Amino acid sequence: MCISIGRFLYRHTKFRSTSIRHGRIRLRLYIADTLIKQSIGLMYKRSLPRNTGMLFVLRRESALGIWMLNMRFSIDILWLDRSGAVMHIVENAEPCASVFSCHVYRPHKPAKYVLELGAGRAKSLGIRKGSRLLMP
Repeated sequence: MCISIGRFLYRHTKFRSTSIRHGRIRLRLYIADTLIKQSIGLMYKRSLPRNTGMLFVLRRESALGIWMLNMRFSIDILWLDRSGAVMHIVENAEPCASVFSCHVYRPHKPAKYVLELGAGRAKSLGIRKGSRLLMP
């Protein structure tokens, strides 16, 4: 049986989780705080429960680009500063089928965190540029 390196890492990498609040809603977040975890992200997941997401904790502020290779569903991508304020949002980022046709989404300036939520979730929660999320 042949398995790709990405799938192997996905199956054998454990993500810690935390929760943050936005208003009265609590979001459960998987933490991607290493290069391997950030490379895997939400690849190969079949879905993302409603109040669940992934939080990329960057070692230093950067304009980290996000792409949707090997994803199975669309997401909202939010870049946050050190204080948890939303600096940039891409709504409904769609998966790509090939490395050659994969768009890379980038913020306008460096961020400390990247938050990925299910498509449409940022809008339904009222999260917009300038919103502040309580970070772990």
